[in-house]
Amino acid sequence: AIINSVVFPAIAVEKMPSNFVRAVNFPRLAPGFKVGNAASGVICECFVDFCCPYSRKMFKVLWPMTSDFGSKMQFVFHNVIQPWHHQSLWLHESVFAVKFLYPEAESCYWMALFAESPKYYDAEIYSLTRAEFYDKIAGFGADVIVGDRSDLKRNDVKTRILQYLIPPKQRRGNFPEEASVTFGSRPDDDENALFPMTRQVVKFQRKRGVHVTPTVFFNGIEQMQISSSWSKDEWYAFLNEASL
Repeated sequence: AIINSVVFPAIAVEKMPSNFVRAVNFPRLAPGFKVGNAASGVICECFVDFCCPYSRKMFKVLWPMTSDFGSKMQFVFHNVIQPWHHQSLWLHESVFAVKFLYPEAESCYWMALFAESPKYYDAEIYSLTRAEFYDKIAGFGADVIVGDRSDLKRNDVKTRILQYLIPPKQRRGNFPEEASVTFGSRPDDDENALFPMTRQVVKFQRKRGVHVTPTVFFNGIEQMQISSSWSKDEWYAFLNEASL
């Protein structure tokens, strides 16, 4: 089911010279989706992949509990791009685009994408080209973002997302000027505007030693006992003790 979204503020795009390129080696937007109390001193980090059924299983159980424990800890859901699912990159790229373009829709999009992720598993998308997949996922993103709103047009939102997904040199490529400031990408790049963000996310995942998904850390320490098969009761008992 598509989750209706809220009202999104306009994004103020910083005007920079046309030849400006962001040179610092870290993303202007911190990777990961964060919810909860950052000042609590307890951080639960979940490394997940949208192509991973085990990540989906854990997210479905854990996400509702962020409401119960959000005042006692912060939850951070990190993107993990898994190379054995080639479409994993494309799904996470769509999340990066939504994160930047429609930040207030980020939680809606994470929930909707995990809810519908079986439609994007290997067997279901095997015959799609990269261009076809981008068109499909951008349409899905537009549906989530627009919802029942009358002030947004689905086609406009889809076109905006595709600006970030389609490499500028390819057919229908239309480089977004603000990406040079936000991500450090360029209109003459062979890859899309999100490519610098992708590299930084992969570097972050590797530096943390994450290989399989889901992987969970509490205050920086991997919790090997946590399983994607944990029930609500098991998660509740663990989170309750962790928040004491």
